[in-house]
Amino acid sequence: MNTKLEEQLRSCQSLLPNQLSDVARSKMNETYQIIRETDNSVSSIERKTKGSRTFNKWWVSTAAATILGVTLIASGFVSPAMADALKQIPVLGQIYSLWGKNNLDPGLQQADDFITNVNQSVTHGNVTMNIPTLLFDGTRILMNVTTPGNRLDSEPNSLSSDANRGAVDTLEVLYKGQPLSWNSDFMDGKNASSLIVQVTNTTVTDQNVQFPDQFDLNVNVTLKGYDVPFQFVLPVTKTTPVTVLTSEETKHHDNINLQISKLEITPITTQLSVEYKTNPGQSIEKMLASIPSEYKGANGGIIALQYDIVDEHGVQLKPIGSHPISESYNIRFEPFKTLPRTVTIKPYLVVSEGQAPAGVIGRWEDKRMVKKYIPELETVLSVQ
Repeated sequence: MNTKLEEQLRSCQSLLPNQLSDVARSKMNETYQIIRETDNSVSSIERKTKGSRTFNKWWVSTAAATILGVTLIASGFVSPAMADALKQIPVLGQIYSLWGKNNLDPGLQQADDFITNVNQSVTHGNVTMNIPTLLFDGTRILMNVTTPGNRLDSEPNSLSSDANRGAVDTLEVLYKGQPLSWNSDFMDGKNASSLIVQVTNTTVTDQNVQFPDQFDLNVNVTLKGYDVPFQFVLPVTKTTPVTVLTSEETKHHDNINLQISKLEITPITTQLSVEYKTNPGQSIEKMLASIPSEYKGANGGIIALQYDIVDEHGVQLKPIGSHPISESYNIRFEPFKTLPRTVTIKPYLVVSEGQAPAGVIGRWEDKRMVKKYIPELETVLSVQ
């Protein structure tokens, strides 16, 4: 086993309080054994190979270490010394970084300093669901949902209903009673007991929400085979600085009335808020009908402009996630490495898309992509 991880686990084990419940202690002992057996099962040949088998075994080991941390947190017996020791186990601080790598989201690869411990758990039957941590930067929320020893993902092509017992059936995230849009990914490979959920400040009906710095978030999860939902009320607090740039200026060109209403800059995310305005007394349908077809999507029902964000040095941000479609929406980009003095928002049309390489996840931009910029619709924002 990796010597450093072994030493860190042994340090954590020595800090366990005597009053820890038998169930919690048993679960942790099982976890230690899983980690050791997994590591020992990797042959010398596999250790020299960078193939998927070694990677899958690493996932099992990291998942087990995650379960260890969640078990300790959920037990309620985490002393300051234990908390410090847990922070030294890389896996417990890497789940957000892994999401960032999987989703081409570089801001989350260095998010450790902004993660909040919420340490909530709900038990129904023999399943305990934990939400140990979350991250909120003012524009989006990411949370870790785990059920140690239980598979949250449905088994593919399974004919047995029992095989999917415990898998996620429904997941709902509510802010002031409004369901929010979210997406998720499993962070521990085939075990699928650890899920990270990203929640955006857009409702499922494509309405933008302005989050305050502190609020409560309702999370309701139902699992297959369980009648009672796992319900959480999570206290959410913004943990990052944010620079907010606003503009009431509307740019006009070819019957397009474009307003860049807000740009939010955090260490994790750069979020652009776009609005297409109608003329007084004009419906959205008439506005779309008046715009030349080159600006619209294949079905003519949307404005197909996309956007680049560039600072005063010409540094361009890469977009993350998918491009939404509506008359008012938010687009997320990677963070600036340093706060710029000015930001230019450059609308463009995609003339030639290019072809994404196999395996690419999320929005993708090819260097061969041909863009037609619309300088008449550019907006320059000054950072005070």
